[in-house]
Order: sequence, then structure tokens, then C-alpha cells
Amino acid sequence: MKEITLTINGKQVKGREGDTVLDICEANDIYVPTLCHLKGLTDVGACRMCVVEIERERRPVPACTYPARDGIVVQTHNEKLEKYRRLILELMFTERNHLCAQCVASGDCELQSRAYEYQMENARYPYAWPALPVDSVNKYLVIDHNRCILCGRCIRICDEMVGVHTLDFGYRGWKDTVVADLNQPLGQSTCISCGACFQACPTGTIYSKDSAYKGRPDECQKISSVCPICGIGCKIEALVKDNRLVRIDSPDMADKRGILCHKGRFVPLEAHGERVGTALVRNGRGRLEPRPLAEAIATVASRLAAIKQQHGGKSIAGIASSQASNEALAAFRDLMTESIGSELIDTLDGDVYRTIARGIKDHGGQQGLDIEAPLEAILKADCIVVIGADPVESHPVAGSYVARAARQNQATLIVVDPVRNAFPYHASLWLKPKENKSPLALDVLAKAVLEKSKKADSAEATKAAASLQKIDAREGSKQLGMASDDLLAAAELLGKAKRGVVVYGDGILQHNDPQLIASILRLASVTGTRNQGRPQVISLKPGGNSRGAWDMGIAGPSRSVTEHLQNGSVKALYVLISDDAVDGKHLAGLRKGLDFLVIQSSYLPPGNTKADVILPSPTWAEVRGKYTTLDGATRSTSRLVKPPRGIKADPDILNEISRQVKR
Repeated sequence: MKEITLTINGKQVKGREGDTVLDICEANDIYVPTLCHLKGLTDVGACRMCVVEIERERRPVPACTYPARDGIVVQTHNEKLEKYRRLILELMFTERNHLCAQCVASGDCELQSRAYEYQMENARYPYAWPALPVDSVNKYLVIDHNRCILCGRCIRICDEMVGVHTLDFGYRGWKDTVVADLNQPLGQSTCISCGACFQACPTGTIYSKDSAYKGRPDECQKISSVCPICGIGCKIEALVKDNRLVRIDSPDMADKRGILCHKGRFVPLEAHGERVGTALVRNGRGRLEPRPLAEAIATVASRLAAIKQQHGGKSIAGIASSQASNEALAAFRDLMTESIGSELIDTLDGDVYRTIARGIKDHGGQQGLDIEAPLEAILKADCIVVIGADPVESHPVAGSYVARAARQNQATLIVVDPVRNAFPYHASLWLKPKENKSPLALDVLAKAVLEKSKKADSAEATKAAASLQKIDAREGSKQLGMASDDLLAAAELLGKAKRGVVVYGDGILQHNDPQLIASILRLASVTGTRNQGRPQVISLKPGGNSRGAWDMGIAGPSRSVTEHLQNGSVKALYVLISDDAVDGKHLAGLRKGLDFLVIQSSYLPPGNTKADVILPSPTWAEVRGKYTTLDGATRSTSRLVKPPRGIKADPDILNEISRQVKR
């Protein structure tokens, strides 16, 4: 862009054509007070705090919306402007009920800070004292409309960065408030509880139930880290006071992977069950009793060594959660494969890996999981196909990316799913094949794309076209129970796409059908949407570190450990749960046929697991660790709080067991 020169407060500064006056002031460290402005959002000039004087303009103008021009002369501070800003502040305070002493945001409120800045000890105007409602229906958030200054930051961030547009203004005059959908309570609306509105709010209007009154930011230590919960790898900034998580924010919501979801912002602040505070060993009476960690480790090592000597290393199996860190997973793998000499090692989601890997192989992919596209490909897409997934529920940030692409880029969204959920309501087109007909549906759609576009412009597309020769699109649509008009409309949209992306998730992966994955890759191949020769495909993996566990080879390409347990060849089982919220069904029946069962977990396992030894694990917030995102990037977390006394890191425990088993 063309460079321009302005004069601000008597000093010449540089900027670029297309910038606003406020953009140039911020770039040149010239302070202008604001309230409705927030980095990354469209400016609307609602608060009028940023008004400046510009030569030849008849009245002060908001700097945030005034386009900068070459040669203009700007004044940001003088007596007239300061009086004007003080007037605006007084009107804001009298319009609603801003009782700072009782407000949850006192000490962390931009309106309060501006009042201190302008030494506003009183207001010259009568207070309105409106009686406005307080919405506390949402599980995590409260909206107190009495504190709202109508800046619109929450509305704009919900629309522009989250892509949901749940919030908007409702009513008029003094009754004007922020409403959800058609004036529904927030907890009954389309709100996904991401908390972006809470962080964007400059006052105490929107606040977190879990963080309220637990500590102001200036009383807390701020620690930068990465959220490892769902595999997106969002950046976080944790506020910690007295070794307790007070709040989790995004360090920059406008940055790459800066928007958080309820899983990363609020769930870590909740209690997840009874912690394993010390090692538990089953005594002679069949009851688990607390024992020193060193003694429990020695018990585990001696029992595993004895079983190895009697039955061989292949009689011992291991299952790990894909929520564990790369360091813990590597130590677990070394214990099982090197110290014990067993090949029976798997993850709780190992069947999903085997399904994806075999599907890629059947399609002819030689790159394995590296064939997949980065998550940011969604934001650049002009056509998105979501297959068997509800990303708003399973991976909310990915769902937000899809919604943003649809709203901001006018990307076409096609949903292929026989199951009804909330996500198809974001879609331009919803294809509903019959149950168990998804592979045929995808192949029929791919064939229809080929017939519509009349081309196969890559080696992959040519190969896919050859494999689809026997498919009849019109006849196939009848078998699927889909309207042929919908199928042809979807094919036309895909045929025109230049930056298409295919996203799939649980609805596909739970079938454990590699043919489904191969069909997805064929569809991506014929749309002509490739990057560096690769189809633009993204799989929403089930665990926060599934990609890390699979890349280490923990989920082997052969049968699952569960199959070996069923045939009775396994005598001992080591289960690394870490801080995963494991469903009891994953652990049910594991004890059957075993001589020895060890569980290493942050929380007491659900159900009647009959473990012989339970070893304590720290949570992800209590240790440093590396995690691999669902699209293959490695990210490091920081220790946010200290673990309870006596709890060691998972790798330390596993390495000590390895050392003792080898003796």
C-alpha cells in the first residue's frame, strides 16, 4: 500500500493508505483513549472516546473510523477534547448502574480506568438507575445489563472472530441491550460458551462464574502456555493466584489460534473428580490402601518383572490415553517395548488411527497423516465439506473457523451427514444419505463432480476417476435416498471450488471403516482442491494429543490390545490415563483374565476397575510438556500451578519403573 505522511500533535508521522487515524496513532505510540475499539474488530465509533480534531473538519471526529489521508493535520489532545471526553464518561456512568465497589470487574475495568484517568469524582447529570435484567442461565457466563455501555465489542467478536453471531442489540432508547438470538437467555441460545465476549467486554457486564472475585489480574501471575485439550493447540494466558487457576484468557484473540472455547477457557477451572493424591495398592483383604509412591513403584516393577520372567514380555500389554504429553507417551513406549519387551501397546483411540491409516493407504497415500492440511486452510476456503462431524461440539475452534469462513468469505458449506445436529443449520446444503451408506454417498458425489466439471486435472484426480468408473451418480442418489437436485447442486459447487477443504470427524471415525476414509480422499482429489499436490483434508481426531501418540507408533498398525485381552494371552496390563476424563466403558472388563492391573491417573478411575495399583499423575496444568496438534505441529505447555505434594511427573514414574524392571 502507498505510504502517507500525517501531522499529529505537531509531529510528522508515517502511515499507509487505508489506515484509520487511530491505526496510525497506535503504530506511532501516540495515546488516544478508547472503549469500543478492540484489536482485530471492525471499528464502529460507538463510544466517541477517541475523538480528535482534524484541520478543516467542522467538529471532532472519531479517530477509529476516520480514514487517514496524506497531509492531514490531527490534534489528539487539547482542552476542548478533554472536556468532551469527560462529558462522554459522565453520561456513560449516569446512563446505567456502574457501582464500582460492588462490581466483579473493579480494578480490571476499562471504563473505571478512563474515569480515573479523567479524575471523574462526580457526575453533573442525574442517574437514570434503570432496572435491567441479569442473565445467569449460561453454565459459565453471566450478563448484567445494568453495567453495559453498549460498545458492541461482544457483538462484533461473536460475529467476526467466533463466527456464530449469537449476540446483537435489541430494543431501543434506554432499554437498548445486548440480546442473544431472538432475546433468549444466553444458556438457551446458540451461544457456544467460548467466552470471547467475556474477554472482550471492557466493563463487568459479562463475567465468568468460575473467576468472579477470585483475584484481579494485577494480583495474579500471568503465564503463557498452550491448551492441549482437543488438539487445536490454542494459545492461552493463565492467571494464577496462590497456586490456583483464577482465569484463562487468550493472549491475542486476533492472532492465529487465538480464539478459545469453553474446553480451554472454563473447563480447566472446574473440579473433574476425586484426585489420586497418593499411590494406592490393593492389600491382602482386597482393598486399596494408600502407600508411599516409592513402595508402589517397587511393587509395580517387581510384579511386572515376575510376570515377564514367567510368561514372557508378550504377556504384558499397555494402553495409553492420547491426552498424555509426548514425554509421558515416549516414556510409556520405552517401558513397554524396551524394558518389558512387549509389542502389545496401544492408545485408547488406536482403532481410529488404524482406520485413518488404512484408508490413506487404500487411497494410495504414501505420506501417512502428513497428507492432511493445516487447520488454517479452513479460513481460506471458498467451499467446505463437513462429513460426519459436529465440530462446534467436538472441536469448537475448528467449528468457529468453518462458521467464520461461511460468514466472512461467503464460503459454501456442504454438510454430508445422516444424523441431525446443530451444525447443518450453518450449511448452504445438507446431504442426508441413508444410515450406513456414507461410502457410497461420497463416491456418488465424487462421480457427480467429475461429470459436472468434465476434467481430472491431476494424477490423483485421474486415479480417483478410474476407480469411480462403475459408479452411476443418478442411480446412486436413488439408493441413498437423496434428492438428485441436491446432489447435482453440491457437485456443481464443488466443481467450481478453487480452495475447497474437506473436514471429517466422529460420525465417520466411529465406524472403523477404512473405505470411508478412502472415499473422503477420492472426493477431495476430484474437486481440484489441492495444496502442493495434496488433497485438502482435515480429520478431527478424538484426543488432545492423538497425533503425537500415533506419530510415535504407540497405536500400532495391527490388532488392538483389547483383542489380545479377549483371547486370554495377556497376564498384566498397564493403563496410562494421565488426566483424561475416561469414560468408564473404556475400562470396564479390563480385569478379566489378568493377574495384574496398573492404572496411572490424575483422578480415581470411574467404575469398578479392580486395579491392583493406582499411581498418581499430575494434570497438564501442573507440568511442562510437549503436545502435537491435530495437524502435526508440536507445541509446548508451561507449568501453571504446582502439583500436590508427593506427585511426580508421569515420565519420572515410568522411567523409574523401567529402571527397576531391567535390574
